[in-house]
Amino acid sequence: MKLLNKIFKLIILTVTICLLMFSYARYIEPSMLRVKNIDLKVKDIKDCRVVFFTDTHFGKLYSQSNIDKIVKKINNQNPDIVIFGGDLLDNYARDYSLLDTDSLQNSLSKIEAKYGKYAVFGNHDYGGGASRVYEKFMSGGGFKVLKNESSYINDLNLNIIGYDDYLLGNTKKSDYKIEENKFNLVVTHEPDVVELMTSSSENFILSGHSHGGQVTIPFLTDKILPVGAHKYVKGLYSEKNVGINDSTKMYVSSGIGMTSIPLRFLNPPEIVVFNISAN
Repeated sequence: MKLLNKIFKLIILTVTICLLMFSYARYIEPSMLRVKNIDLKVKDIKDCRVVFFTDTHFGKLYSQSNIDKIVKKINNQNPDIVIFGGDLLDNYARDYSLLDTDSLQNSLSKIEAKYGKYAVFGNHDYGGGASRVYEKFMSGGGFKVLKNESSYINDLNLNIIGYDDYLLGNTKKSDYKIEENKFNLVVTHEPDVVELMTSSSENFILSGHSHGGQVTIPFLTDKILPVGAHKYVKGLYSEKNVGINDSTKMYVSSGIGMTSIPLRFLNPPEIVVFNISAN
């Protein structure tokens, strides 16, 4: 009888813990929005602040109502440059009736950045018919969309390189040869494409796509990571980890929204602030 009682209590405890974890992953963590600060020392550059956000996936699983919170959080950082890493909408065709695209574009236009706002395509910006509207939509929100091209900011001596989406966009192997002999902020939606990059310059790569795994469960998360984010999943990667040269680092953001399932666990939504100063 005592053994049965212990087993019953253990079952109740296990069920309670599982329910609490589910409630946290479903209702609490997805509504968070943390700000992560990273300091970068760079040669021959003017001090500046860059805000990076990515993978909002507005739609059925992550409500558009969150946009004002995101805009306010970004503007509170007083950015000089704002960069979006792709996957604005989760599934344009499926979620079109849930979205107020005019309102969303208007909210994006309220993001303030002294030296400009930039964006790249993610795979979800092509899928579901989004490819027909994404570039025009982002441009209307004040973002310059980079597709295998760069934008040099003379006042800062900083070059921004933006790649088209590796999975569904149009990139060639030769596009990943970085020849600009200056400090480059390199933006690519899928982080694993760094394996294709060659460069002799100083670079810092910004990426997303993985959501950090979105739900972190030992031995399981690695098996459900998306194509293009198997090797580099989240966080800061050193020059040695990236392996391009002795002066290229990378940050893979956990992103903001959700896809496939309406859960986040141990991967809270984030925007990332890079405080860049002269070395």
